Amino acid sequence: MDTQLNIDTNVTEIFEHLNSSIIDKLRYEGTSYDTRVSSYGAARECMPGTRIKVLADLESWALGDGSKKVYWVVGMAGTGKSTILHTLCQNLDDKHLLGGSFFCSRALDDASNARLIVPSIAHSLASTSPSIKSQIVAVLKDEPKLAERTYIDPRKQFKKLIHDPMQTSLKQSITTYRIIVIDALDECTDLDRVSALIKVILDFARHIPLKFVIASRDVDPIRKAFGLLSDIRDDFVLHEVEKDVVEGDIRIYLTSELEDIHNKHDDDEASDSWPPQDELSTLVDRSSTLFIYAATAVRYISDGRSLYKSRLQILSTQGSVSKTGFGSSLDDLYGGILKEACKSLDKGEISRMRDLVLIVVFLQNPLSLEAISSLSKVNSREYLSRLASVIHIPINNDSDAMVTPFHASFSDFLIDITRCSHQRCPSFGALVNSEGNEMLALRCLQLMNTELKYNICDAPKEQTISRGGTTNSSYETKKISAALGYSCVYWAFHLSKVHKLGSDLVNALDDFLEKHLLHWMECLSLLNKLETGIKSLANARTSLSLMLLVDDARRFLQMSFPVIQQHAMETYQSALVWLPTQSLILRLYAEAVPQAPKVTLGVPKAWGPTEITIKTGSVAKAVAFSPNSSQLASGSDDKTVRIWNTATGQEEAMLEGHTDGVWSVAFSPDGSRLASGSFDKTVRIWNTATGQEEATLEGHTDGVWSVAFSPDGSRLASGSLDKTVRIWNTATCQEEVMLEGHTDRVRSVAFSPDGSRLASGSLDKTVRIWNTATGQEEAMLEGHTDRVRSVAFSPDGSQLASGSDDKTVRIWNTAAGQEEAILEGHTNWVRSVAFSPDGSRLASGSDDKTVQIWNTATGQEEAILEGHTDGVRSVAFSSDGSQLASGSFDKTVRIWNTVTGQKEATLEGHTDKVRSVAFSPDGSQLASGSDDKTVRIWNTATGQEEAMLEGHTNWVWSVAFSPDGSRLSSGSFDKTVRIWNTATGQEEATLEGHTDWVQSVAFSPDGSRLASGSFDNTVRIWNTVTGQEEATLEAHTDRVRSVAFSPDGSRLASGSDDKTIRIWNTVTGQEESSSHGTQLPWKLDGPSSVLFNGDWIVGPLCDCWIPSHSRNISTFSYFSSRVAFGLQSGKVILLDMT
Repeated sequence: MDTQLNIDTNVTEIFEHLNSSIIDKLRYEGTSYDTRVSSYGAARECMPGTRIKVLADLESWALGDGSKKVYWVVGMAGTGKSTILHTLCQNLDDKHLLGGSFFCSRALDDASNARLIVPSIAHSLASTSPSIKSQIVAVLKDEPKLAERTYIDPRKQFKKLIHDPMQTSLKQSITTYRIIVIDALDECTDLDRVSALIKVILDFARHIPLKFVIASRDVDPIRKAFGLLSDIRDDFVLHEVEKDVVEGDIRIYLTSELEDIHNKHDDDEASDSWPPQDELSTLVDRSSTLFIYAATAVRYISDGRSLYKSRLQILSTQGSVSKTGFGSSLDDLYGGILKEACKSLDKGEISRMRDLVLIVVFLQNPLSLEAISSLSKVNSREYLSRLASVIHIPINNDSDAMVTPFHASFSDFLIDITRCSHQRCPSFGALVNSEGNEMLALRCLQLMNTELKYNICDAPKEQTISRGGTTNSSYETKKISAALGYSCVYWAFHLSKVHKLGSDLVNALDDFLEKHLLHWMECLSLLNKLETGIKSLANARTSLSLMLLVDDARRFLQMSFPVIQQHAMETYQSALVWLPTQSLILRLYAEAVPQAPKVTLGVPKAWGPTEITIKTGSVAKAVAFSPNSSQLASGSDDKTVRIWNTATGQEEAMLEGHTDGVWSVAFSPDGSRLASGSFDKTVRIWNTATGQEEATLEGHTDGVWSVAFSPDGSRLASGSLDKTVRIWNTATCQEEVMLEGHTDRVRSVAFSPDGSRLASGSLDKTVRIWNTATGQEEAMLEGHTDRVRSVAFSPDGSQLASGSDDKTVRIWNTAAGQEEAILEGHTNWVRSVAFSPDGSRLASGSDDKTVQIWNTATGQEEAILEGHTDGVRSVAFSSDGSQLASGSFDKTVRIWNTVTGQKEATLEGHTDKVRSVAFSPDGSQLASGSDDKTVRIWNTATGQEEAMLEGHTNWVWSVAFSPDGSRLSSGSFDKTVRIWNTATGQEEATLEGHTDWVQSVAFSPDGSRLASGSFDNTVRIWNTVTGQEEATLEAHTDRVRSVAFSPDGSRLASGSDDKTIRIWNTVTGQEESSSHGTQLPWKLDGPSSVLFNGDWIVGPLCDCWIPSHSRNISTFSYFSSRVAFGLQSGKVILLDMT
């Protein structure tokens, strides 16, 4: 009994531990009111006796049963919002009524990330009720993405993690209201996300037993969001509280604090005469109802220790630089503190202190004293302690305690030259953005050049050898200092803010790029910050000499991002080996690979134009860049719209709602919305910040083929299979006008740059131009001889391009309505056209699988972008014209580099799909057969092509070497088998007899006979000396796919589409046995210790990741530790895994 009880208890504890680990994924330290105190020491509750009315009003509202569920506390900087809400949290917590809190702060990444607010609150709510916790755990088990910090949809996140669990609690009569407190929303970096979150809270709050107290400054996006539903919201404006009430609170606060200071220093003067009332009144007056003035003054006076009296006198007699402007006395206070800090310091010491303040102010994420000292190479405590009244300095050297200004107003003061003027701070001066960022860029680079190294976590050697199973979780990252981590993430951000690079910065950058680039990637991967690496390299393109190396590094990271993100040490191994042979990174870091696979054949000399290939899982019908080119939207057959990160190729959001395939997508000009047109007859408008559907536009009576926003975003046009074009008002989502005139389906619509005209292309072979004000047709452009599938205006509106099933692109003069040029070159339908942003180029995508780029001035073709394995459905330029996206029927989206002018760097070799590869018996040669009708022989040591064997008149589907390697056989769709001399490359014999395609060939062990399997359902055995057919083996009832001799040559196995394996006697030609199956009894390839495992090839000593561009494998063969595989593109790859 006791044993069973112990087992049950242990099981319960295990499950509870697992559930807690799941819930803890929602937790972010330093964001709740209590953890904020322990982390920064900057937050505290209101002084007893102060803010009584404000707190009473808030608590009365929170505890009351009124219908309004959201309380917006709005106030200027320094009015005490955070202190009031901190006190409110404490009071509610004491009453067990606090549901959760999130205190935003721009000083910390997590605290300034609006995407973390919902999960953090859900984590807090889980601790209030086992029922709520179990429901949230169940949701996260089902949808773990809801806990990810990159999750885009706050509505779904709020509904699943907060609304639904609280609704269930309500049904279970758990009706006690809990209060959620969110402070300083304006300090979040993404105010669009904040606005969306407010709307979600307002929408859901009325249905759940929660109330929300939210504080912020009065900023436009937040004000507009709160203005939507006034029936559920109350407001409290702090800076409108009566002045005498606030001044009374400030007087109480100052009196109490000054008395504490007095008592701390054991002054003999009677406490009843302290503080002097005149000086106290002066401080109260100078506070101007700003509590931040009073709090800063107290810290300054206290910091004077035994000189506190003189400091009080300094403040009370301090002259004002400016008598005007709210908060000018606060500026005087800050200026006085800086002057005091500079006293008794020489110029060098003042410079060092100023440098430290520069670092504190311009850091993108706060650091500890130890980390700041590492960056600055100065004892930071010695200097920053002089500014302890305005900058939080930890009491001890606790490495986790952050150094940060007590209030954002101090940083604002320092960087404003009109406030931090020479008159206020003669020895210090205002901080200049470029100055601070130049210093931080240099210090970051210098620190990385000192601390970065191979295997920075000192992992055991066995963990550094390429193994697909060794993920970053296997490494201990404590050896990466906070200063190094910061430097790795932010060096390029600071560099991008520098207008002109000094020699020290250039030298440090050179050292970093040439010696530590791979070390940096390893470190970023271990810190789970690899995505910032691609953005960093984009920011670092500062000079032509560095640009080539930086671009090379960016392409390398884009290609290998999936593997390095999960496996840091693969930076030096699997990732590096796939670089082009002329890569600058490879030249610099080739020796950095301690033990790695080698790609002998299949790596190009230089990068091609394809930067990223995204597998969409379904046909990508449409693509569109966001206005800032950071995102790419695609619409697919699977009824979804997806948003991709253009730097990494990772999916950021999937927008679901359409009930049929999505054929068109378009971003609004400001990027805040995305429109999609579908065969479900609707147009949908989505919020790009939240992923939420904002509207469904209904009216079309058939599928919607195209959508386009007007240049000002006020209107949206849609073209449909119902032969109409409709224009919608995007504010009201109402249809404004329906344009009729086309006699067949409308395939494409496009607004002119000024929005006054709209072009439409139709399957009726015409292009029409409409006046968007009147809805009248202005022109009908005729000339195409087949269906028009795409139209696009040039950036200046003077030209219009159209693509058609007649295989041409035409350019029209929009003023005259005349055809200016016919661009010919495509060999199949032209499905999409797009102008570059400067109008100098035109891109076209075609069913011939290519994207072509044309010079619009000359009409000449500038480039053909090849790589897609099926027709190209859509093309779109990025906002700067440096990239081009294409969506294809091959279920991929490709992002191309249009600046380099490089054509795809193809290898010498096959020009079509590789159907078969085979090693020679000694492994010195590799043969490949292809749909280009050729057989090629490669030297496996050098990767060079030794011979191209021509003769077949159709696809070559099988190749096999003779046992002595002197001959090679090939089977083809031309119904023949051919035998070649491998030394001379000459054809020795053509074996004819099959009446359909030959799928497989195999030599007997002594080389005297050759077997072939065919789509004519037969196996034939040939004499290799005479070339005569010896036997026709008939029994299969469907196509024969494979043949193989037994080791002694006495029997032959054949596999067929009739799902049988048959064994034949090679002497008599009789069938000996038949069994169902697909696996032949004898191995076709030589012995191998190499295996395919998903995206990896597993070898005896190491593994090798396969990049996406080399995964479309059509055939493969092994020899010892080497593996060869052919791709659908025609490429042959040879990989040595030793």
